[in-house]
Amino acid sequence: MRLGGHFHHAGDISGFDKLCEDMDTHGLGCVSAPDLMSMTDDEIVAYGEEARKRNIVIGETGMWANLMTANADDQTERIAMARDMLVKSDLMGCHSVVTLVGSKHPSDHSLAMHEFMKTQGAKDEFYDVVMRILDGLDLKTTKYIIEPWHNTFFYKPVDIKEFIDRVDHPAFGLHLDQMNMVSQDDFFDTTSLIDTTFDLLSDKVFSVHLKDIREDYTHMFLKWDEVYIGDGVMDYDRYLKRLAELPEDLPCYCEHMSLETEFALCFARLHHLAGKAGVAFKRRA
Repeated sequence: MRLGGHFHHAGDISGFDKLCEDMDTHGLGCVSAPDLMSMTDDEIVAYGEEARKRNIVIGETGMWANLMTANADDQTERIAMARDMLVKSDLMGCHSVVTLVGSKHPSDHSLAMHEFMKTQGAKDEFYDVVMRILDGLDLKTTKYIIEPWHNTFFYKPVDIKEFIDRVDHPAFGLHLDQMNMVSQDDFFDTTSLIDTTFDLLSDKVFSVHLKDIREDYTHMFLKWDEVYIGDGVMDYDRYLKRLAELPEDLPCYCEHMSLETEFALCFARLHHLAGKAGVAFKRRA
């Protein structure tokens, strides 16, 4: 497994020297992709070659437009966007393109709750979306992977496995954000959630987010907050041990922080926790 953070990447090849310095300071081995849609194919290929020369894994890029929009024309446009990103990612040698399932909510916001998103109809429509995205693509490196979110059917391990098995495509799989999969049933037993997830889905995991979660009991109703690694309820001893069973170049990212000092804190904690668990992150240098 390789550690990285979403604020770390070089905008172009000229930034690789500074990028390598930063990565080596924090013991990192992977980065997210730059803005692929603003680059020419030649620039994309050259960037990927430079990253490999420096032992950097480009693990993922995201396409966050709502794929389950109620507007059919917008949906077709976003499917085309996802296909373009997969082709460009494959040129670069980026491991994956991540999307969410999305939502039918009138706001057109992917994270908004809507009753349709838990139904068989939602599963059928998103299956159609996935097949349209993957249709005819000859991807040599890049996988199309879905990040779980509580507002959709793609949330719990058994349901995720069922959907991935239905698609049954070698370039399709799971973006594992284990924190996103926590429910009230397993908030105090993330160990079992982790084991169930890996037992069912370990061969379908192609990129990972590392986060932690804690209850805000001062709020009148249910409210959970994303917190720094180690400040929440996630069983990181078990999580890191199970991740270490997967391919050594698996990219694992911290995210959702604005300051480098915040990322540095989480990187340091993760190296410490990995050492306690008897595993280690593979570093660039």
